[in-house]
Amino acid sequence: MSQQVSVSLQRRGSIIDLDMESTALGCMHVDNSTIPEAERAGSAKKLLGSSVLYCYVAALDKALDTRGAKYESIDAKATVTAGTDDKGRGRILGITLDVIVRMDADFEEIFDRVSKVMRNGCLISASLEPAFPVTYNLQLECPDD
Repeated sequence: MSQQVSVSLQRRGSIIDLDMESTALGCMHVDNSTIPEAERAGSAKKLLGSSVLYCYVAALDKALDTRGAKYESIDAKATVTAGTDDKGRGRILGITLDVIVRMDADFEEIFDRVSKVMRNGCLISASLEPAFPVTYNLQLECPDD
């Protein structure tokens, strides 16, 4: 069974409206005329990183919840590395996800099992892995330690 989602973009000069066609995500409005040229680059890479990160944390949340583990917070960061390939074309070279789950030590065994499952990534990251490496740094912090 396949599933489709769509987004739409309208560009009028320096004005960009990216409609996520979603109640949860809404529309992103970018006015590049108010942003210095040096700060405009990297938006697409940030969107890619946020997509991977959002998917991974959602899968992690579901995996913990399914096993009855309650967490205090999940703090995560995606770092997208870009460069050029052997033909000089701009390419994504890799994405690193640094994720910290804060939860009671009572759930440490569940976290250990979930962390093994999460080495397989999520829908988005696993789909990207044939093109470039995705590194998963998943850590547990227990407040009582």
